[in-house]
Amino acid sequence: MFEYFFPLLLLCIIQSGTPGPNNIMLTASGKNFGYVKTIPHMTGVVFGFLTLLIVMGLGLISVFTSYPIAQTILQILGSLYLLYLSYRIYFTYSSDNEDRSKPITFIESSLFQYVNPKGVMMAITTISIYTDYKNFAFIDSFLEGMVFVLLGFTISNTFSVLTWTSVGVFLNNFIKSKAAIRNFNGLMATLLVLTVIWINYEFYGS
Repeated sequence: MFEYFFPLLLLCIIQSGTPGPNNIMLTASGKNFGYVKTIPHMTGVVFGFLTLLIVMGLGLISVFTSYPIAQTILQILGSLYLLYLSYRIYFTYSSDNEDRSKPITFIESSLFQYVNPKGVMMAITTISIYTDYKNFAFIDSFLEGMVFVLLGFTISNTFSVLTWTSVGVFLNNFIKSKAAIRNFNGLMATLLVLTVIWINYEFYGS
């Protein structure tokens, strides 16, 4: 079991923990709204990605394989939504108007996982490798492999959302002035835009 699950868990941690759209937005939310108000966002990431994995396992990967245009459309929609979120972080998170400045909700966060280009690629890669029971003596079926993939990502995503939100909360001790807050949100928005560029570069190739 160790020889199978440890590399799987390590892959999940690396994929979930490295900078990406979810982690950048969680850091911004932790800084701007605090830990408690970011809980719906955090739980939405974990829950939404688990449901994405299940849907992928039930056949969405086959759809992407048979109809590559479907993944391309999802990639475009996800990129456009990320650009919108960049705008939201910079202009509304920095706003003094409390009606405009609101954290991402559980539903928004959950649904975003389906158009998050990084998350979709993570799901496809991990499921394709670690549910191939013919190459792993420890698992006897695709379903058994899926159980371990779900467990691995539950652990890694929980650790990741807690860590990145905590980073944002910690930064709030030092970023106090309106100018500093706007600069911080500008940096987070810029990083989100850069992730869009990087993800599309990886997707379409150089």
